[in-house]
Amino acid sequence: MTPAHASAWTTAETIGRFAHAEPERVLRTQAGEVVGAVWSHPPTHTRVQGLDHHALALHLSGCTLVEKWADGRLVGHRSRVGSVSLVPAGRDSEWLIGGHCRVAHAYVHPVALAEAAERLERRWPHDGLGDFFAREDAQLARLLQWLVHEALHDRLDPFAQEQWQALLLGHLVRLGTGADAGAGDPDARRLTLTGATLRRLFAHVDDHLAGGLTLRALAAIAHLSPDHFLRAFKLAVGQTPHRYVLDRRLVRAQELLARSERAVAEVARETGFRGASHFSAAFRRQYGLTPSAWRAQRRR
Repeated sequence: MTPAHASAWTTAETIGRFAHAEPERVLRTQAGEVVGAVWSHPPTHTRVQGLDHHALALHLSGCTLVEKWADGRLVGHRSRVGSVSLVPAGRDSEWLIGGHCRVAHAYVHPVALAEAAERLERRWPHDGLGDFFAREDAQLARLLQWLVHEALHDRLDPFAQEQWQALLLGHLVRLGTGADAGAGDPDARRLTLTGATLRRLFAHVDDHLAGGLTLRALAAIAHLSPDHFLRAFKLAVGQTPHRYVLDRRLVRAQELLARSERAVAEVARETGFRGASHFSAAFRRQYGLTPSAWRAQRRR
């Protein structure tokens, strides 16, 4: 999941080789890093071996007559749309799919999980995530659905990817260590952001809307790890850092459109959007009009 780890594309290739198929769509960040894939599987019986990454598989649609076998035992025999199964790294598993189905994968490197556990001060078990099949986990499913949606619409910018990765790793660490994934932090005081800290955070965001914003930099201002900072910010502000930054960029864009004659592409650059089309799509989702139409309506 990070440049320091083996490319997730090798995991997608390995799965494709065993399944005798190619992904319907590879999920990439705007920088081109592979983070997952969408697959359409016909009825099949396949054995998967030697993955570099864990593959989290969200059942999107289609046949639920799916069986998973590991070490000669049946792990599960019936999937559900919206459930999540694990294709574990470094272990063999067999899959029997009774009819056409569509799934989305997110690829997670085992080292990234171990590093996240260390940051969260949790003892990572020797067998890591263990194994599971058709897990009903609403938060995990939402994280995977969000990844698919953002990647398919080419909106997985570096800040969004960084936030998604921290949320996913934190949830998986709590899952792998047997903790309640929705439980509070062991030290709740670490999740409190003072008014002075929030003012510094808000000022930093406004000063860097054009670029250079990272989750790690914001967490450093709060003297928290990125994992703890995400939860602390959501508790204090009521929205994620990524959503807050997007809102501030759109408000700044409104100001520039109203008070200047800058072209839409220039406004996009000055507010940190990747280009005019990316900016226009975000602006229209928020305000119901394209930037040009909003400017014209305001002037009328």
